[in-house]
Amino acid sequence: MEVRRRAQLFSLLSVCTVLTATSCAAGGPSASGTTLDQTSCDKITSGTAAGASSNQPGGGGQSLNVKQAALETGLPRTATSGKTISFVGGAYTGTTEAYWKDLAGKFEAANPGYKVNIRIIDWNNIDQQVSTMIQTKQYPDILNQNKFSGWAANGLLQPVDSLVTPTVGNDFIPSFKKNSYYQGSQYGLPLIASTRALFYNKDIFAKVGIDKPPATWAELVASAKKIKEAGYTGYGLPLGGEENQGEWSLWMWSNGGDWKSNDQWSVNSERNVQSLNFLSCLANVYKVTQANPGQTNRTDGVFRPFANGQTGMIMGASFAPSLFKQWNSTVNYGIAPIPVNNGTEPFTLGVQDYLVSFKNPGNTEAVSKFLNFFYQTDNYVRFLTSQGFLPTTQTASTALKNDPDFAPYLDLLPIAKFYPSTDPAFPKAQGTLEAQLGTALTPGADTKSVLDQIQTAATQGNGG
Repeated sequence: MEVRRRAQLFSLLSVCTVLTATSCAAGGPSASGTTLDQTSCDKITSGTAAGASSNQPGGGGQSLNVKQAALETGLPRTATSGKTISFVGGAYTGTTEAYWKDLAGKFEAANPGYKVNIRIIDWNNIDQQVSTMIQTKQYPDILNQNKFSGWAANGLLQPVDSLVTPTVGNDFIPSFKKNSYYQGSQYGLPLIASTRALFYNKDIFAKVGIDKPPATWAELVASAKKIKEAGYTGYGLPLGGEENQGEWSLWMWSNGGDWKSNDQWSVNSERNVQSLNFLSCLANVYKVTQANPGQTNRTDGVFRPFANGQTGMIMGASFAPSLFKQWNSTVNYGIAPIPVNNGTEPFTLGVQDYLVSFKNPGNTEAVSKFLNFFYQTDNYVRFLTSQGFLPTTQTASTALKNDPDFAPYLDLLPIAKFYPSTDPAFPKAQGTLEAQLGTALTPGADTKSVLDQIQTAATQGNGG
Protein backbone atom coordinates (compact mmCIF):
# COMPACT_ATOMS: atom_id res chain seq x y z
CA MET A 1 0.00 0.00 0.00
CA GLU A 2 1.95 2.72 0.46
CA VAL A 3 4.54 4.72 0.07
CA ARG A 4 7.39 7.12 -0.60
CA ARG A 5 10.69 9.35 -0.92
CA ARG A 6 13.09 11.67 0.90
CA ALA A 7 14.95 11.87 4.29
CA GLN A 8 17.61 11.04 6.60
CA LEU A 9 15.49 8.94 8.84
CA PHE A 10 15.97 7.99 12.34
CA SER A 11 13.54 7.39 15.17
CA LEU A 12 11.45 8.35 18.03
CA LEU A 13 11.53 7.44 21.62
CA SER A 14 11.28 5.62 24.82
CA VAL A 15 8.48 7.37 26.62
CA CYS A 16 7.82 6.29 30.20
CA THR A 17 4.35 6.21 31.71
CA VAL A 18 1.78 3.72 32.80
CA LEU A 19 -1.45 5.34 31.67
CA THR A 20 -3.42 2.18 31.12
CA ALA A 21 -6.84 2.04 29.54
CA THR A 22 -7.31 5.79 29.31
CA SER A 23 -9.95 7.89 27.65
CA CYS A 24 -9.17 9.84 24.51
CA ALA A 25 -11.21 12.78 25.61
CA ALA A 26 -9.41 15.70 27.19
CA GLY A 27 -10.12 15.32 30.87
CA GLY A 28 -11.88 12.01 30.28
CA PRO A 29 -11.39 9.25 32.87
CA SER A 30 -9.77 5.96 31.93
CA ALA A 31 -10.70 2.52 33.15
CA SER A 32 -7.93 2.82 35.72
CA GLY A 33 -9.01 6.27 36.87
CA THR A 34 -6.18 8.09 35.10
CA THR A 35 -7.09 11.30 33.31
CA LEU A 36 -5.68 12.59 30.07
CA ASP A 37 -5.26 16.27 30.85
CA GLN A 38 -2.54 18.87 30.44
CA THR A 39 -0.51 17.47 33.36
CA SER A 40 -0.68 13.81 32.34
CA CYS A 41 0.00 14.65 28.69
CA ASP A 42 3.02 16.73 29.67
CA LYS A 43 4.35 13.76 31.64
CA ILE A 44 4.03 11.49 28.62
CA THR A 45 5.57 14.09 26.33
CA SER A 46 8.55 14.72 28.57
CA GLY A 47 9.15 11.07 29.40
CA THR A 48 8.73 11.71 33.14
CA ALA A 49 5.58 9.73 33.82
CA ALA A 50 5.89 6.65 36.00
CA GLY A 51 6.09 3.07 34.81
CA ALA A 52 6.63 1.68 31.32
CA SER A 53 9.36 -0.59 32.54
CA SER A 54 8.46 -3.51 30.35
CA ASN A 55 7.00 -4.27 26.97
CA GLN A 56 5.17 -7.47 27.73
CA PRO A 57 1.80 -8.24 26.16
CA GLY A 58 -1.19 -7.04 28.12
CA GLY A 59 -3.00 -10.30 27.62
CA GLY A 60 -3.59 -13.04 25.10
CA GLY A 61 -0.02 -12.86 23.80
CA GLN A 62 0.35 -16.50 22.94
CA SER A 63 2.65 -17.58 20.14
CA LEU A 64 0.59 -18.25 17.08
CA ASN A 65 0.50 -21.78 15.73
CA VAL A 66 -0.67 -21.47 12.18
CA LYS A 67 -3.12 -24.14 11.21
CA GLN A 68 -2.81 -25.07 7.60
CA ALA A 69 -6.06 -24.63 5.75
CA ALA A 70 -7.61 -27.67 4.17
CA LEU A 71 -7.59 -26.88 0.47
CA GLU A 72 -9.67 -28.40 -2.24
CA THR A 73 -7.77 -30.53 -4.73
CA GLY A 74 -6.29 -28.12 -7.24
CA LEU A 75 -7.14 -24.48 -7.79
CA PRO A 76 -9.69 -23.16 -10.24
CA ARG A 77 -8.38 -22.52 -13.72
CA THR A 78 -8.61 -18.93 -14.85
CA ALA A 79 -10.61 -18.09 -17.94
CA THR A 80 -7.43 -17.46 -19.90
CA SER A 81 -4.86 -19.73 -21.51
CA GLY A 82 -1.49 -20.61 -20.02
CA LYS A 83 0.12 -17.82 -22.04
CA THR A 84 -2.32 -15.18 -20.83
CA ILE A 85 -1.95 -14.05 -17.25
CA SER A 86 -3.59 -11.49 -15.00
CA PHE A 87 -1.79 -8.81 -12.99
CA VAL A 88 -3.52 -7.00 -10.12
CA GLY A 89 -1.74 -4.14 -8.38
CA GLY A 90 -2.19 -1.00 -6.32
CA ALA A 91 -2.28 2.54 -7.69
CA TYR A 92 0.71 4.23 -6.10
CA THR A 93 0.45 7.35 -8.26
CA GLY A 94 -1.59 8.61 -11.17
CA THR A 95 0.92 6.99 -13.53
CA THR A 96 0.99 3.47 -12.05
CA GLU A 97 -1.50 1.99 -14.49
CA ALA A 98 0.25 3.60 -17.45
CA TYR A 99 3.58 2.09 -16.37
CA TRP A 100 2.26 -1.47 -16.07
CA LYS A 101 0.30 -1.32 -19.32
CA ASP A 102 3.36 0.02 -21.14
CA LEU A 103 5.51 -2.72 -19.64
CA ALA A 104 2.94 -5.35 -20.61
CA GLY A 105 3.01 -4.04 -24.17
CA LYS A 106 6.80 -4.23 -24.31
CA PHE A 107 6.70 -7.75 -22.84
CA GLU A 108 4.12 -8.94 -25.36
CA ALA A 109 6.16 -7.48 -28.24
CA ALA A 110 9.25 -9.33 -27.00
CA ASN A 111 7.31 -12.56 -26.36
CA PRO A 112 4.81 -13.18 -29.18
CA GLY A 113 1.79 -15.21 -28.10
CA TYR A 114 1.94 -14.08 -24.45
CA LYS A 115 -0.47 -11.56 -22.97
CA VAL A 116 -0.72 -9.76 -19.61
CA ASN A 117 -4.06 -8.31 -18.51
CA ILE A 118 -3.46 -5.36 -16.14
CA ARG A 119 -5.86 -4.30 -13.41
CA ILE A 120 -4.85 -1.45 -11.07
CA ILE A 121 -6.91 -0.72 -7.94
CA ASP A 122 -6.83 2.25 -5.58
CA TRP A 123 -5.07 1.39 -2.31
CA ASN A 124 -8.14 2.40 -0.32
CA ASN A 125 -10.08 -0.42 -1.98
CA ILE A 126 -7.51 -3.06 -2.83
CA ASP A 127 -7.72 -5.03 0.43
CA GLN A 128 -11.46 -5.57 0.11
CA GLN A 129 -11.33 -6.40 -3.58
CA VAL A 130 -8.44 -8.84 -3.19
CA SER A 131 -10.25 -10.50 -0.27
CA THR A 132 -13.23 -11.04 -2.54
CA MET A 133 -10.97 -12.55 -5.21
CA ILE A 134 -9.51 -14.97 -2.67
CA GLN A 135 -12.89 -15.92 -1.22
CA THR A 136 -14.33 -16.60 -4.68
CA LYS A 137 -11.13 -18.37 -5.80
CA GLN A 138 -10.58 -15.93 -8.65
CA TYR A 139 -6.88 -15.76 -7.93
CA PRO A 140 -4.79 -13.28 -9.93
CA ASP A 141 -1.71 -14.81 -11.51
CA ILE A 142 0.44 -11.98 -10.14
CA LEU A 143 -0.56 -9.73 -7.26
CA ASN A 144 1.13 -6.58 -5.96
CA GLN A 145 0.36 -6.28 -2.23
CA ASN A 146 1.98 -5.46 1.10
CA LYS A 147 1.49 -8.93 2.61
CA PHE A 148 1.85 -12.55 1.61
CA SER A 149 2.32 -14.91 4.58
CA GLY A 150 -1.35 -15.75 5.16
CA TRP A 151 -1.73 -16.92 1.57
CA ALA A 152 1.55 -18.81 1.82
CA ALA A 153 0.32 -20.52 5.00
CA ASN A 154 -2.79 -21.64 3.15
CA GLY A 155 -0.78 -23.13 0.28
CA LEU A 156 -1.97 -20.64 -2.34
CA LEU A 157 1.33 -19.17 -3.52
CA GLN A 158 4.15 -20.35 -5.76
CA PRO A 159 7.66 -20.21 -4.23
CA VAL A 160 9.96 -17.56 -5.64
CA ASP A 161 12.64 -20.02 -6.74
CA SER A 162 10.21 -21.41 -9.31
CA LEU A 163 9.49 -17.95 -10.73
CA VAL A 164 12.74 -16.00 -11.17
CA THR A 165 16.27 -16.82 -12.20
CA PRO A 166 19.01 -17.11 -9.57
CA THR A 167 20.43 -13.86 -10.93
CA VAL A 168 17.24 -12.04 -9.98
CA GLY A 169 16.73 -13.96 -6.75
CA ASN A 170 20.24 -13.21 -5.48
CA ASP A 171 20.04 -9.53 -6.38
CA PHE A 172 17.63 -8.50 -3.61
CA ILE A 173 18.99 -6.47 -0.68
CA PRO A 174 19.40 -9.06 2.12
CA SER A 175 17.15 -7.29 4.69
CA PHE A 176 14.29 -7.16 2.19
CA LYS A 177 14.80 -10.70 0.96
CA LYS A 178 14.82 -11.97 4.57
CA ASN A 179 11.47 -10.26 5.12
CA SER A 180 9.95 -12.23 2.22
CA TYR A 181 10.09 -15.75 3.67
CA TYR A 182 7.49 -17.95 5.30
CA GLN A 183 8.60 -21.14 7.09
CA GLY A 184 11.91 -21.36 5.24
CA SER A 185 10.70 -20.61 1.72
CA GLN A 186 10.56 -17.29 -0.10
CA TYR A 187 7.08 -16.48 -1.41
CA GLY A 188 7.30 -12.71 -1.78
CA LEU A 189 9.32 -10.86 -4.40
CA PRO A 190 10.39 -7.51 -2.87
CA LEU A 191 8.92 -4.84 -5.15
CA ILE A 192 9.47 -1.45 -3.55
CA ALA A 193 10.81 0.10 -0.40
CA SER A 194 10.07 3.40 1.29
CA THR A 195 11.23 5.19 4.39
CA ARG A 196 9.80 7.83 6.71
CA ALA A 197 11.02 11.17 8.10
CA LEU A 198 9.69 14.36 9.63
CA PHE A 199 8.73 16.81 6.90
CA TYR A 200 8.42 20.43 8.06
CA ASN A 201 7.37 23.65 6.32
CA LYS A 202 10.37 25.99 6.38
CA ASP A 203 8.34 29.12 5.66
CA ILE A 204 5.89 28.44 8.50
CA PHE A 205 8.77 27.70 10.86
CA ALA A 206 10.40 31.03 9.97
CA LYS A 207 7.12 32.91 10.33
CA VAL A 208 6.47 31.64 13.87
CA GLY A 209 10.10 31.86 14.99
CA ILE A 210 11.11 28.18 15.10
CA ASP A 211 14.79 27.95 14.17
CA LYS A 212 15.19 24.20 13.85
CA PRO A 213 13.03 21.07 13.46
CA PRO A 214 12.02 19.33 16.69
CA ALA A 215 14.21 16.49 17.90
CA THR A 216 12.01 15.33 20.81
CA TRP A 217 8.33 14.84 21.51
CA ALA A 218 8.35 17.84 23.83
CA GLU A 219 9.89 20.01 21.12
CA LEU A 220 7.36 18.72 18.59
CA VAL A 221 4.47 19.71 20.86
CA ALA A 222 5.99 23.15 21.54
CA SER A 223 6.51 23.75 17.80
CA ALA A 224 3.04 22.48 16.90
CA LYS A 225 1.45 24.85 19.43
CA LYS A 226 3.20 27.86 17.88
CA ILE A 227 2.17 26.78 14.40
CA LYS A 228 -1.44 26.22 15.45
CA GLU A 229 -1.60 29.65 17.11
CA ALA A 230 -0.51 31.17 13.79
CA GLY A 231 -3.52 29.66 12.04
CA TYR A 232 -2.01 26.49 10.53
CA THR A 233 -2.32 22.82 11.42
CA GLY A 234 0.55 22.14 13.80
CA TYR A 235 0.95 18.44 13.06
CA GLY A 236 -0.94 16.42 10.45
CA LEU A 237 -2.02 13.15 12.06
CA PRO A 238 -3.54 10.51 9.74
CA LEU A 239 -5.18 7.68 11.67
CA GLY A 240 -7.83 6.91 9.07
CA GLY A 241 -7.80 3.56 7.34
CA GLU A 242 -5.26 4.42 4.60
CA GLU A 243 -1.83 3.29 5.82
CA ASN A 244 -2.45 4.15 9.48
CA GLN A 245 -0.30 1.17 10.42
CA GLY A 246 2.67 3.22 9.17
CA GLU A 247 1.91 6.28 11.29
CA TRP A 248 1.18 4.04 14.27
CA SER A 249 4.40 2.05 13.89
CA LEU A 250 6.51 5.21 14.01
CA TRP A 251 5.02 6.39 17.30
CA MET A 252 4.97 2.87 18.76
CA TRP A 253 8.60 2.08 17.91
CA SER A 254 9.73 5.51 19.06
CA ASN A 255 8.25 4.79 22.46
CA GLY A 256 10.17 1.54 22.87
CA GLY A 257 7.12 -0.52 21.96
CA ASP A 258 6.64 -2.98 19.13
CA TRP A 259 4.13 -5.22 17.41
CA LYS A 260 5.67 -8.27 19.06
CA SER A 261 7.87 -9.02 22.06
CA ASN A 262 9.81 -12.30 22.36
CA ASP A 263 7.79 -13.66 19.42
CA GLN A 264 4.51 -12.91 21.18
CA TRP A 265 2.08 -10.24 20.04
CA SER A 266 2.35 -7.16 22.26
CA VAL A 267 0.06 -4.67 20.53
CA ASN A 268 -1.66 -3.74 23.82
CA SER A 269 1.51 -3.40 25.91
CA GLU A 270 1.80 -0.56 28.42
CA ARG A 271 4.19 1.34 26.22
CA ASN A 272 1.90 1.05 23.23
CA VAL A 273 -1.03 2.32 25.30
CA GLN A 274 1.13 5.29 26.25
CA SER A 275 1.92 5.96 22.59
CA LEU A 276 -1.76 5.96 21.68
CA ASN A 277 -2.45 8.21 24.66
CA PHE A 278 0.14 10.64 23.29
CA LEU A 279 -1.64 10.77 19.95
CA SER A 280 -4.85 11.48 21.83
CA CYS A 281 -3.02 14.26 23.67
CA LEU A 282 -2.00 15.82 20.35
CA ALA A 283 -5.59 15.82 19.13
CA ASN A 284 -7.71 16.34 22.23
CA VAL A 285 -5.54 18.10 24.82
CA TYR A 286 -2.91 20.08 22.93
CA LYS A 287 -5.32 20.41 19.98
CA VAL A 288 -2.53 20.84 17.43
CA THR A 289 -3.78 18.43 14.75
CA GLN A 290 -6.33 18.85 12.00
CA ALA A 291 -9.97 18.12 12.82
CA ASN A 292 -10.99 14.46 13.14
CA PRO A 293 -7.52 12.86 12.85
CA GLY A 294 -9.06 9.45 13.57
CA GLN A 295 -10.92 9.70 10.26
CA THR A 296 -8.18 11.40 8.23
CA ASN A 297 -6.46 9.45 5.48
CA ARG A 298 -2.82 10.06 4.72
CA THR A 299 -2.61 11.06 1.05
CA ASP A 300 -5.47 13.52 0.64
CA GLY A 301 -5.93 14.36 4.33
CA VAL A 302 -2.31 15.02 5.35
CA PHE A 303 0.11 14.93 2.41
CA ARG A 304 -1.98 17.23 0.22
CA PRO A 305 -2.63 19.92 2.87
CA PHE A 306 1.10 19.90 3.63
CA ALA A 307 1.85 20.29 -0.08
CA ASN A 308 -0.61 23.21 -0.13
CA GLY A 309 1.24 24.98 2.69
CA GLN A 310 -1.49 24.50 5.30
CA THR A 311 0.35 22.19 7.74
CA GLY A 312 3.55 22.71 9.68
CA MET A 313 4.73 19.12 10.17
CA ILE A 314 3.91 15.59 9.03
CA MET A 315 5.55 12.19 9.03
CA GLY A 316 6.46 12.16 5.37
CA ALA A 317 7.52 9.32 3.14
CA SER A 318 10.35 8.93 0.68
CA PHE A 319 7.81 8.91 -2.17
CA ALA A 320 6.04 12.08 -1.03
CA PRO A 321 8.16 14.48 -3.15
CA SER A 322 6.94 12.74 -6.30
CA LEU A 323 3.37 13.42 -5.18
CA PHE A 324 4.21 17.06 -4.47
CA LYS A 325 5.55 17.38 -8.01
CA GLN A 326 2.43 15.68 -9.38
CA TRP A 327 0.31 18.24 -7.50
CA ASN A 328 2.48 21.16 -8.72
CA SER A 329 3.25 22.05 -5.12
CA THR A 330 5.58 24.95 -4.33
CA VAL A 331 5.87 24.16 -0.61
CA ASN A 332 9.29 24.99 0.82
CA TYR A 333 9.95 22.01 3.04
CA GLY A 334 12.78 20.42 4.94
CA ILE A 335 13.36 16.88 6.13
CA ALA A 336 14.62 15.83 9.54
CA PRO A 337 15.01 12.71 11.67
CA ILE A 338 11.86 11.58 13.45
CA PRO A 339 11.67 13.22 16.91
CA VAL A 340 12.64 10.94 19.78
CA ASN A 341 12.17 10.77 23.52
CA ASN A 342 14.73 9.27 25.89
CA GLY A 343 17.19 8.37 23.11
CA THR A 344 15.65 5.52 21.19
CA GLU A 345 18.09 3.87 18.78
CA PRO A 346 18.00 5.24 15.21
CA PHE A 347 15.73 3.37 12.82
CA THR A 348 13.64 3.92 9.77
CA LEU A 349 10.31 2.38 8.91
CA GLY A 350 11.01 0.13 5.98
CA VAL A 351 7.76 -0.28 4.11
CA GLN A 352 8.05 -3.18 1.72
CA ASP A 353 5.50 -4.22 -0.86
CA TYR A 354 5.64 -7.51 -2.74
CA LEU A 355 4.81 -9.30 -5.92
CA VAL A 356 3.37 -12.78 -5.36
CA SER A 357 2.04 -15.45 -7.71
CA PHE A 358 -0.95 -17.66 -7.04
CA LYS A 359 -1.03 -21.30 -8.12
CA ASN A 360 -3.39 -21.02 -11.06
CA PRO A 361 -2.92 -24.17 -13.19
CA GLY A 362 -0.50 -23.78 -16.08
CA ASN A 363 0.52 -20.20 -15.30
CA THR A 364 4.08 -20.72 -14.05
CA GLU A 365 5.91 -20.30 -17.36
CA ALA A 366 4.15 -17.07 -18.35
CA VAL A 367 4.39 -15.63 -14.84
CA SER A 368 8.10 -16.43 -14.74
CA LYS A 369 8.73 -14.79 -18.10
CA PHE A 370 6.95 -11.61 -17.06
CA LEU A 371 8.60 -11.32 -13.63
CA ASN A 372 12.08 -11.84 -15.02
CA PHE A 373 11.30 -9.23 -17.68
CA PHE A 374 10.12 -6.74 -15.04
CA TYR A 375 13.24 -7.13 -12.89
CA GLN A 376 15.57 -6.35 -15.77
CA THR A 377 17.43 -3.31 -14.44
CA ASP A 378 16.15 -0.81 -17.00
CA ASN A 379 12.52 -1.86 -16.57
CA TYR A 380 12.73 -1.93 -12.78
CA VAL A 381 14.53 1.42 -12.49
CA ARG A 382 11.93 2.99 -14.76
CA PHE A 383 9.21 1.76 -12.36
CA LEU A 384 11.05 3.19 -9.35
CA THR A 385 11.71 6.59 -10.87
CA SER A 386 8.17 6.91 -12.24
CA GLN A 387 6.55 5.99 -8.92
CA GLY A 388 9.04 7.52 -6.48
CA PHE A 389 10.08 4.39 -4.58
CA LEU A 390 13.35 3.03 -3.30
CA PRO A 391 14.88 -0.10 -4.84
CA THR A 392 14.92 -3.55 -3.26
CA THR A 393 17.67 -4.86 -5.54
CA GLN A 394 21.37 -4.21 -5.39
CA THR A 395 21.75 -3.50 -9.10
CA ALA A 396 18.99 -0.86 -9.03
CA SER A 397 20.57 0.68 -5.92
CA THR A 398 23.85 1.00 -7.80
CA ALA A 399 22.09 2.49 -10.81
CA LEU A 400 20.38 5.12 -8.62
CA LYS A 401 23.21 5.92 -6.19
CA ASN A 402 23.96 9.27 -7.86
CA ASP A 403 20.33 10.29 -8.28
CA PRO A 404 19.63 13.09 -5.74
CA ASP A 405 16.05 11.89 -5.30
CA PHE A 406 17.26 8.47 -4.13
CA ALA A 407 20.77 8.81 -2.74
CA PRO A 408 19.77 10.18 0.72
CA TYR A 409 17.76 7.07 1.49
CA LEU A 410 19.78 4.19 0.16
CA ASP A 411 22.09 4.02 3.18
CA LEU A 412 19.07 3.89 5.50
CA LEU A 413 17.63 0.68 4.09
CA PRO A 414 19.90 -1.67 6.10
CA ILE A 415 18.60 -0.21 9.42
CA ALA A 416 14.96 -0.47 8.43
CA LYS A 417 12.36 -1.87 10.83
CA PHE A 418 9.51 -3.78 9.24
CA TYR A 419 5.94 -4.68 9.92
CA PRO A 420 5.64 -8.32 11.08
CA SER A 421 4.37 -9.27 7.63
CA THR A 422 6.04 -12.68 7.70
CA ASP A 423 3.56 -13.74 10.41
CA PRO A 424 0.30 -15.01 8.86
CA ALA A 425 -1.64 -13.28 11.66
CA PHE A 426 -0.50 -9.83 10.60
CA PRO A 427 -3.16 -9.25 7.92
CA LYS A 428 -5.88 -9.79 10.53
CA ALA A 429 -4.09 -7.48 12.99
CA GLN A 430 -3.54 -4.89 10.27
CA GLY A 431 -7.15 -5.04 9.10
CA THR A 432 -8.45 -4.54 12.63
CA LEU A 433 -6.00 -1.71 13.22
CA GLU A 434 -7.00 0.03 9.99
CA ALA A 435 -10.66 -0.16 11.01
CA GLN A 436 -10.35 0.59 14.72
CA LEU A 437 -7.25 2.67 15.52
CA GLY A 438 -8.86 5.98 14.60
CA THR A 439 -11.70 5.38 17.04
CA ALA A 440 -9.22 5.76 19.91
CA LEU A 441 -9.14 9.50 19.21
CA THR A 442 -12.89 9.90 19.63
CA PRO A 443 -13.69 11.84 22.82
CA GLY A 444 -14.63 9.33 25.50
CA ALA A 445 -12.84 6.38 23.87
CA ASP A 446 -10.76 3.88 25.85
CA THR A 447 -7.35 3.63 24.16
CA LYS A 448 -6.40 0.31 25.70
CA SER A 449 -9.63 -1.36 24.61
CA VAL A 450 -8.85 -0.37 21.01
CA LEU A 451 -5.41 -1.96 21.24
CA ASP A 452 -6.98 -4.99 22.95
CA GLN A 453 -9.12 -5.54 19.84
CA ILE A 454 -6.05 -5.48 17.61
CA GLN A 455 -4.21 -7.80 20.00
CA THR A 456 -7.11 -10.26 19.90
CA ALA A 457 -7.18 -10.21 16.09
CA ALA A 458 -3.44 -10.93 16.02
CA THR A 459 -3.56 -13.82 18.47
CA GLN A 460 -6.65 -15.46 16.95
CA GLY A 461 -6.10 -14.88 13.25
CA ASN A 462 -4.09 -16.81 10.71
CA GLY A 463 -4.16 -14.25 7.93
CA GLY A 464 -6.73 -16.09 5.83
